Amino acid sequence: MGHQLETTNDQEANQNQLSVSNGAAHSCSPFAEDFKDLLKAMSTKTMLSLMSTQQKNLANSLWEASNFGGRPKPGNLKYLEPKRDYYELVLMMDHQRQWEEKIRYCKQARSC
Repeated sequence: MGHQLETTNDQEANQNQLSVSNGAAHSCSPFAEDFKDLLKAMSTKTMLSLMSTQQKNLANSLWEASNFGGRPKPGNLKYLEPKRDYYELVLMMDHQRQWEEKIRYCKQARSC
């Protein structure tokens, strides 16, 4: 039959490796503040050139949801939040995702 019974420790290790991790336990990138400062200093045109179409669509969707969900009142466009803030947010989220992927990859490489 060729297959062995897994021990409880093996099952827990596999579960931890494949499960969605606890958001509170995520470590922030040590470069998050530097990256945020870089984004603040960057022109919007340069920022848009770095973003993928999916990132731009996500930023636009978040902006629309925030600005047209009953806030601001129709015709009062001076209270719209700048789209640039959402471009920065999406790039920061992607930076954090890449950092978490790197950490996860390094942990898996050490366990092999």
